[in-house]
Amino acid sequence: MPPSDTPKLHLNEHLSPRLAEQLRNHGFDVTCTQEQELLSEDDGEQLARAVAERRAIVTINFGDFVALHEQYMAEGREHWGIILSTEQTFSALIHRLLRLLNSVTAEELKNQLRWLNEFK
Repeated sequence: MPPSDTPKLHLNEHLSPRLAEQLRNHGFDVTCTQEQELLSEDDGEQLARAVAERRAIVTINFGDFVALHEQYMAEGREHWGIILSTEQTFSALIHRLLRLLNSVTAEELKNQLRWLNEFK
């Protein structure tokens, strides 16, 4: 069982729901856009939902989420982390997400813009 200060994640629409399922099999609290039927919601709404649930969002959509991070910081608003990734194989994503979840706390991700590639 992961520690109580482990980040909760939300996987944006470009990431497979299988990733969320596999991470939950490891005991982590992970949601995804498809399972929550958020495909019609724009990126700002998805981030707002993640914030409301105290979740870091994982995405390959750099441009929109970097801009959202900058907007949140400029407005003094908080988020629970934005984790950017390049397109990777399923096994590479699982490996990196598990390393992230086992090496940082939710508080350490708060208001951070991080690259999943840091967790090779």
